[in-house]
Amino acid sequence: MSAIQKGGMNLFQVLRSLPNQGVGSKIAPTKYLNSPTLKNSYYEVTKVSLKEEGKNGHAWGVHVLKGHTMLDGKPVEIRGGLKYKWKQYDA
Repeated sequence: MSAIQKGGMNLFQVLRSLPNQGVGSKIAPTKYLNSPTLKNSYYEVTKVSLKEEGKNGHAWGVHVLKGHTMLDGKPVEIRGGLKYKWKQYDA
């Protein structure tokens, strides 16, 4: 059974499927996308380090929460990459 059939992909599977390993793209966990209180919340990916097979690794990005850039735009490590299901963010 594929990851999509199980209900979604983890962060690293999504990044692997995007051009340039997702650097420059906007991504969000599905919990952000499904919550009306977390509207306009996502990460803009700045750096990716995938491990073998692209199923895990590390990713960094600028966190935007409710339309406001957090930490003055300083990239942070994106947490919950394996814990949550992720999708590309389309505003």
